[in-house]
Amino acid sequence: MKKCLPLCLLFLLASSIPTLMAQQVSKPSPLLEVILTTYEVSRTETLVYLRVLHDGHAEAHSMRQVDFRNLALKQAQMSATELAALSEFLGSSTVQQLAPKYERYWGNVDFGQTWEITIAKGETKKSIILESFQPFLARTKKKPYPAELEKLGCLIWEQRTKVTGEPLERNYVAGCQRLGY
Repeated sequence: MKKCLPLCLLFLLASSIPTLMAQQVSKPSPLLEVILTTYEVSRTETLVYLRVLHDGHAEAHSMRQVDFRNLALKQAQMSATELAALSEFLGSSTVQQLAPKYERYWGNVDFGQTWEITIAKGETKKSIILESFQPFLARTKKKPYPAELEKLGCLIWEQRTKVTGEPLERNYVAGCQRLGY
């Protein structure tokens, strides 16, 4: 029995090593994450508007067919070229220098939306809060956002459309193309 105990312990240790190694393999971390919070007088809803992982996997909640009993994420894989372009843009010094918060109120404050954007660059994270983000209206009111912020918004809308296969609430992608983004 004394000889069997060390062998049993050795066997248990050896069989647990693959399990420990599997637990250390982690899911790729987000490169870009946009959390959308919509609010009105009677309720607030928070959804993943877009999440792009470092491996090019992208996901988003549907906004057309929302079932709050089962909030499944729609998923897609970005091409290597798209991922490289997105990574380069997000890592640029102009994006990294954007202010942490932009808020514009275009009338009624009883309803609106907030984008909480998180950009990961190595170990550091940059957070940007966009309150009532409407770059086209801002231009007509002669209060434009920084060009890099407009471009970021356009990239988010474009990728979200590709991931979900759903049209946006307005044709923002066409507006972005007219602006050269």
